[in-house]
Formats: sequence, C-alpha cells, structure tokens
Amino acid sequence: DISTGDYEEQARELEKQKQYSQQLLEAQKLFLRHAIHETNTPLSIIMANIELFELYYGKHPNLANIEIATKSIYNIYDDLSYLIRKDQVEYPKKIVDLVDFIRSRIDFFDVVAKRSNVKIELLSGEEEIYININETKLQRIVDNNISNAIKYTNTKEVIKVSIYENDKDSIVEIISLSSPIRDVKGVFEVYYRENHAKDGLGIGLNLVKQICAEEGIRIDVKSSKKQTKFCYYFPKDI
Repeated sequence: DISTGDYEEQARELEKQKQYSQQLLEAQKLFLRHAIHETNTPLSIIMANIELFELYYGKHPNLANIEIATKSIYNIYDDLSYLIRKDQVEYPKKIVDLVDFIRSRIDFFDVVAKRSNVKIELLSGEEEIYININETKLQRIVDNNISNAIKYTNTKEVIKVSIYENDKDSIVEIISLSSPIRDVKGVFEVYYRENHAKDGLGIGLNLVKQICAEEGIRIDVKSSKKQTKFCYYFPKDI
C-alpha cells in the first residue's frame, strides 16, 4: 500500500515538474519575443538598401532574388510577431479602404509573383470599399492568402483578386488555378500543408482562421480542377 507520505512526496514532485515546465515555457516565449524583435531591424535595413540601390541603379536580377527572399522572411516574421504579441497587445479597429489596402499588398508581392511566373490581377466594382478592422489583422489575412496563391498557382496563370459588396458584407475573393485542395477545411489547421515540397511553416492559414473567428469574418473555400477560390465575407458594421 502507498502511504500518505508517499502521496505527499509524489504531489511535491509533480508540483516541481509543473513549475519547471512553466519556467521552460516562459523562457521559450521570452526568447522568441526577443528573437523576433531583433529580426525586425536587419530585415528593415536590407529592404531599405534594396530600395536605395534600385532608386540609383535600377533593377538587378540578383538583387531581385534577395528582395524575394527578404519578403518571404518578412511574411513569416509578421505571422510570428502577431502570434507572440496577440494576447498582450490591443489591436484597435479603424476605417480602412479595402481596395487600396489590397492593392498595396499586391504591389508588395509583385516581385515574388513575377519570379514565380504568375500574375496578380485586382478586380473591383468600386474604387473605394470601406471596412472597420485592425490593419495588422487585415494584413495577416491578405498576405497569407496572396503568398499562398503565389506558391500554389500553376505557372503562367493569373491570380484574380476580386472585391465587391452585397447588402451585408464586403467580399474578397482570391481565385487561382492550382492542384485541387484535397481538404478545404484541413488547410486551416495548424501545421497542415497540402504539398510538403513547398516552403512554409503551416501556420499562416490557421492564423487567418483565428482572426476571422475573432472578427466575425465568414470564410468559404471551394476547390476543383477548374479553380480554387478563397472567399472572405467582411461584415458591414461601420
């Protein structure tokens, strides 16, 4: 039989292990927070010097490769930064022109799209469509979808980004021609990747799913041999 003293000893040991695990977890979070913070400065310096070089000397193919790699790292950095800070930082909403915002993000990824031999086309029935949302959250939704579309779209195809409205929602559609998605719900699960040959951490669309749940944004995904369509319904609450 196990004595009362043995139970107490086991309880103390379990409590020690629990405290040690919590200390390790906090140490890991602190390390990640510092590492992500320190990553921002060199990334900003690289991007600024690329822009300066192109301003004075024009485009260069080798520099384009550096720019593409840097922007890919930027997207990962932004995802991780948001994940680390989202429980400690407030993300206030503001009125955002959805058309202008998405146009700016397409411009950001233009060099990446060209190197992947795909084109991004923006289609909007209106010159301006306003929604009430935090820009950081909106950028995570838009950037992850554009970067994924570039990654998986067949070469020489066009990625069509459509923005329009109905009575209840402002709607963004990202339509591309790629291999059909086997599991349209699974792509939003953490670490899920349809094609392991493609680069990525498998956290981007899970982050998108979390943000959409928080903001009441409905997601609809359809995929076939003909096309893959990600559709986001931003509620009109402004």
